[in-house]
Amino acid sequence: MLHRLRSLAHVIDMHQLTKDPERIRARYSRTAESVRDTMTAEELFHYLDYCSEMLSLVGKSAALYAQSTSDDVVLTSIEGIESLTTGLQTKIWQKIALLP
Repeated sequence: MLHRLRSLAHVIDMHQLTKDPERIRARYSRTAESVRDTMTAEELFHYLDYCSEMLSLVGKSAALYAQSTSDDVVLTSIEGIESLTTGLQTKIWQKIALLP
């Protein structure tokens, strides 16, 4: 289950690869290979905020496993998931800070 939670955190992160705040700026110039994104700044803010919340839930779900175990390997995995989700949330809030 912890492996699935870690994978879910990475899936949430992968879905943001094309969610770049620069695409909303007037000076952004698309290329033929650019992904078409029709989100407004407000929609992108909400999308990124929801992603942050999902990552928080993933981290908290992993932490629930700590209640019923004292196994060092499991606890280390849980700490890794919590660190991963916290780091990914930080990246999201950096994107949000760049929104016009």
